[in-house]
Amino acid sequence: MQSLGIELKRLRTNKKWTQAFAAREIGIQQSYLSKLENGQFIPSPEVIEKLKLCYGEVCFNNYLPITSSTNVPLKKLPILSFVLFIIGLIVWLCATYEIFYPETYFTYQAKQGEFLAFNVSQQYQGERFIEGDVTYQIVGERQVSRIEKRFLIVGSVVCILLSIVAGVFSQRYKFRKL
Repeated sequence: MQSLGIELKRLRTNKKWTQAFAAREIGIQQSYLSKLENGQFIPSPEVIEKLKLCYGEVCFNNYLPITSSTNVPLKKLPILSFVLFIIGLIVWLCATYEIFYPETYFTYQAKQGEFLAFNVSQQYQGERFIEGDVTYQIVGERQVSRIEKRFLIVGSVVCILLSIVAGVFSQRYKFRKL
């Protein structure tokens, strides 16, 4: 930043100002102006604006600190939007088609004399099935609404909504930039 310091000294001496007077006119401390002129500090964008107002120069734009951290995430927003949408869609499909948490349970009953046994299963095993020496017969099936499935559906909706918001925000930023 030595060239900024040289430029600041040149502008101040052209106006025949002391460092203290220039600092008052700019609206900063004299010690801060001294460090700027000696290349010890990099001015913030606010200080650059003050320097522009005081010296009436537009060449200070070259000395603005590079803030690539704000530009990079905005460029990645469309990718983030797409990834969130795909994740939301996959989770929603898994919840809808009961991939992780099936909701149909089948109840089987076996009776041998006084002995009565029940078997509840998430898998359909036919009208009758044999397990060991016991024959089970289906007595019913029921739908069970699982809380996990609801969480999956809500999570997928949140992902899809976030992807839409990120997509709209990236488009607005793109149009504003043009």
